[in-house]
Amino acid sequence: MARVLAPGRTFLTPSDVAEALDVDAKTAAKRLSRWAGQGWVRRVRRGLYIGVPVDATNPAAWSEDALLVASAVWTPCYFTGWTAAHYWALTEQVFRTTVLKTTERVRSSSVQMLDHDYLVLHAGADALTWGLTSEWRGGTRLRFADPARTVVDVLDTPKLGGGIRHGVEVLTSYLDEHDPATLIEYGDRLGNGAVFKRLGYLIEVLELDLPDLIAACQKRISKGVSALDPDGPQGGRRIMRWRLVVNVLIVREGAS
Repeated sequence: MARVLAPGRTFLTPSDVAEALDVDAKTAAKRLSRWAGQGWVRRVRRGLYIGVPVDATNPAAWSEDALLVASAVWTPCYFTGWTAAHYWALTEQVFRTTVLKTTERVRSSSVQMLDHDYLVLHAGADALTWGLTSEWRGGTRLRFADPARTVVDVLDTPKLGGGIRHGVEVLTSYLDEHDPATLIEYGDRLGNGAVFKRLGYLIEVLELDLPDLIAACQKRISKGVSALDPDGPQGGRRIMRWRLVVNVLIVREGAS
């Protein structure tokens, strides 16, 4: 174990063990399985293990930072939705589930791994080339959606932000301190007209004094009718000005 972990590794694969101990892949896999049974490592998923600190009081329940686990499993990836919103203080709510997008193949969007819950969506390679910022944590580079990208990702897929109602909190917090024009720039980059439908409608219903932002959204709404919250209730009132089915009630703060 010391030889395998010596290079500063946290996560282990059979290839790492085979190289460090000069054994074949089958022997390496058996070695990892035995170490897991003894509590020296924990299985993350097939072919990936994590070393357990020697001072862990309960090796079977020990886990690493949820973000570091995600970065090792779904690389390359970036954190978005409510995870990024909390990182940027755009929300005071804390969610147990970690939200990310990855270029890796995603078989299920809802995953539990090492006692952590994840909401994982697939993204094209271009998605990791803009609107991101990096933080080094434990020698690992983590990438987060920047504030504007966080808002646009939530407008694109409201469930990433806990639904459109919670997305309103993220949006209004963003507008308190950040440039509204960046939302238009990023919305153009993302290329989903529903982003502008939801953004324009929310600006109006919240009675925010942003006429330029509303006008920019109006120019960009796509054909067809979209749901305000695709994962919300069925039906709702149609607002043809925004080509939206308003299936979730949005109330301006302070309104009776």
